[in-house]
Amino acid sequence: MHANVLILGGGIIGTSLAAALATRGVKDVVVVDLDLAGVYASSELNAGGARATWWHPVNIETCSATLRFFAEHSERFGFRKSGYLWLYDDAGLYAKAMSVQELQNRHGLGVESLAPTDAASRFPLLDRNLSELVGATFSPSDGLVNPNAVRAYYREQAECGGVRFCNRHYVAGVRTERVTGRGGSQRRVAEVDVVAVAKGDVADSAGQIRSVLTQHRVPRDEGTEDVTLSCDSVVNCLGAWSALFSAKVGVPDMTEPVRRQISLVDVHSKDWPEAQERSGLGMVVDASGLYFHPEGPHILAGYSTPNEAPGFDFEYDGDEFFQEQVWPRLAHRASAFEACGHVRGWAGLYAVTPDCSGIAGAVPGFSNLYEAHSFTGRGVMQSFAVGRALAALVTTGRYDEFDLGPLTRTRFGAPERWVQEELHI
Repeated sequence: MHANVLILGGGIIGTSLAAALATRGVKDVVVVDLDLAGVYASSELNAGGARATWWHPVNIETCSATLRFFAEHSERFGFRKSGYLWLYDDAGLYAKAMSVQELQNRHGLGVESLAPTDAASRFPLLDRNLSELVGATFSPSDGLVNPNAVRAYYREQAECGGVRFCNRHYVAGVRTERVTGRGGSQRRVAEVDVVAVAKGDVADSAGQIRSVLTQHRVPRDEGTEDVTLSCDSVVNCLGAWSALFSAKVGVPDMTEPVRRQISLVDVHSKDWPEAQERSGLGMVVDASGLYFHPEGPHILAGYSTPNEAPGFDFEYDGDEFFQEQVWPRLAHRASAFEACGHVRGWAGLYAVTPDCSGIAGAVPGFSNLYEAHSFTGRGVMQSFAVGRALAALVTTGRYDEFDLGPLTRTRFGAPERWVQEELHI
């Protein structure tokens, strides 16, 4: 079996790349993934936030372009410009946020700085303990989106262009060969061995897919078969699992998978529907680290537990997480949340890098290996631009409309080149 471009990972970045390659007329594109349904995909398990208010041009530009794309298809993607409100109780961090506001607004983001009293008057739902804050920012062009709908759109566009998606395929081995080009001796990925695991429902009682995703052992049974793909180009889009493939080709990878948990909350107040309508709230990022937004009749709330150990962990801590981490922070900021109930929740993975920015570009030492992964929770909001940028690099050898040069993995060898982002959640 042969692939012109083999994409490892059918999450939102890999699927966006596949769609962009199809748009360019590239034939024989193959996407392999163990979980194309997205049951454990990071992009399917996130809170649905989409923002461009970052601190580095490459992240601002790629997110801005992706949000414009979402706006063009707002009805299909469920995209609504409801804004992001950030609340600060740390004077130093707020000063840093103010220092990048001019850069953000040169990119047309329209970020406003608010005094705590201004935030209280504009968003009356937030009526508790605002005196402890030093300031706030509001970015009206940011909003909320349905990641599932976005990824489904990318896949539809890719398949219309002839891209093949291979579900339940796990990379088992890689064969490389030495080549010599103008830049000297390099390696080239010649073949990739994948295992097609047994068929059945992704969420079956045996938990086979989950076992492979968390333990990285492929069950060898009657339904297992090996497939070898020769390939002209290979792109690692495996997100939190990117390091597993990198290790197979001897490339060090700084990515760590870290669990993030989200709760769906029921507000036990007869006034909640009217209060929600008046609130004007989109995504709120509280000074405590809690983030939340209205989700239908409920509140969707997440919190990144400090010092969470890296690992492939999908266990949701349930009512304990809600009672200890979510509810107290909600009630601390708004009296409407004094009486809340835990509906349900889930856990997914962030692919975290040392500077909390993604890794993208050509992999040094290889003539045909590329990567786009580890966007630390913002793969959805960068997906359109990153897909188009990588498609240009793979097909022409250079970037055109979006330059992802600052995201090359070589930056980690020089801390002054890190694309450090602090306002991640």
